[in-house]
Amino acid sequence: MKYAVAYARVSSKKQEDTGFSIPAQIELFKQYEEKAGIKIVKFFVENKTGGKVGRKVYNEMLAYIKQHNIKDVLVEKTDRIYRNFKDYVVLDDLTQNFDLIIHLVKERVLLSKNSTSHEKLVHGFKVLLAKNYLDNLREEVMKGREEKIREGGYPHKAPVGYYNDTNKETKKKEIYVDPEKSVFIKKLFELYASGAYSVDELRKKLYNEGFNHKGKPYSKPRLLFVLKDVFYIGKMKIKGVVYDGKHTPIIDIETFNRVQRMFNQSKARTHDVEFAYTGLITCGYCGCQLTAELKKGKYIYYHCTGKRGGNCKSDLIREEKLDEVFLELIDKLPDPDDGLFEEIKKAVREIRQMKSDYEETSMEEIQKQISRLQTRINNLYTDKLDGNITQEFWLERHNQWHAEKDRLIEKLKVISNTSRNFDEGSNLLENFCKYARREFLNASGKKKRAILKMLGSNFSYKDKKVSVELTSVFNYLLNNQFVKYGAGDEARTRDILLGKEAFYH
Repeated sequence: MKYAVAYARVSSKKQEDTGFSIPAQIELFKQYEEKAGIKIVKFFVENKTGGKVGRKVYNEMLAYIKQHNIKDVLVEKTDRIYRNFKDYVVLDDLTQNFDLIIHLVKERVLLSKNSTSHEKLVHGFKVLLAKNYLDNLREEVMKGREEKIREGGYPHKAPVGYYNDTNKETKKKEIYVDPEKSVFIKKLFELYASGAYSVDELRKKLYNEGFNHKGKPYSKPRLLFVLKDVFYIGKMKIKGVVYDGKHTPIIDIETFNRVQRMFNQSKARTHDVEFAYTGLITCGYCGCQLTAELKKGKYIYYHCTGKRGGNCKSDLIREEKLDEVFLELIDKLPDPDDGLFEEIKKAVREIRQMKSDYEETSMEEIQKQISRLQTRINNLYTDKLDGNITQEFWLERHNQWHAEKDRLIEKLKVISNTSRNFDEGSNLLENFCKYARREFLNASGKKKRAILKMLGSNFSYKDKKVSVELTSVFNYLLNNQFVKYGAGDEARTRDILLGKEAFYH
């Protein structure tokens, strides 16, 4: 006999009054249990909205099925178990890799890795959109971070020779020169630039003079990093890109360049050209990422970084040739029949509604937190005026709560931007077969990556051809038999093959 758990949930009094009560769901499960020959070993009951992150009972259920190797979960219908985007991603992973079967009792549907092609396709669109939304959230957080960097703000802890503190006027964290350790940093650069000392010698010399970290000498790798760090000339290097900083330089550029010449390093050239496919494709020989180079100021070539050795670094491919490869893949996408296309549109509408519910709940909670903080700030100021607290205590709490409020306002901005990007992405997905070529041809490098990430993953380049592991959704759409006759179940890796002339350069 198969063993299962059952998950029942209501999120409002209205649902209980309209037939969705917990007792009604449990009775439904018991009837199904008898008919399906399944033994329910545990009921999980939740009376809260699933739009909020971190449902306690729901998470307990996930832990339970993993711990006890339960393969079947009974729920009343789709929206009882999927209530936010993370649910789609987590449960899809469990069905594909843990052999979990989700029984949508009222809808008479089983979701598993062995579901019918039709069920997989509709469910796959929802999962794809859910993943896309979460990716957009992460990207918006990174955008905020990058915006801070472009404005000269450093997103990490200040390096040795500097310290972090709150600006009393702007109430924002800033970086200041450490009056004691900066003296040693200057000495480190000047003495090393003289050529009279090795790093090891300077490490011991400066330690004896009082330059230490928690009572111990700085390590040689740490001092080497300091000597190569552009932060000390007023710049910041983030993920290989150099930005202007707002902090005060400790070292002049001439001294810094003399130190770099001691390391026999040349200054890297920078440019404003966007590489469309960096971070997307790996080498089919060694697994390293393909990197891009600009040649003669206008030709973009991709090749393996060669970090693991071998000759694969010499295998170059032009960006235009990659464009041709991906356009051929997009051109293979057929027009689904009217009935299937309507179901795809329905799936998109459902996930959009779920996104709206999720955002409404999240933004409402954030607004409440902002309101509570503002009340605290106002009351704190009144206490200061009445003489109930000291100026120092007021300033400390005032800065702390304003910083918290700013973080929450930034969260609202992230959700708003993510919502807009998600809507653009879901519109693209909904009409993908009709408009993808046009969208791809006119897309920026960033948008090209977004389109390709919807199509598949594990892009690799080897022996003059590109391979991609398609998402199940687009694997189904590329199978004409499935579109016309409902056949075809297995996702597979497709090689995108062009004539050799497409790769010669």
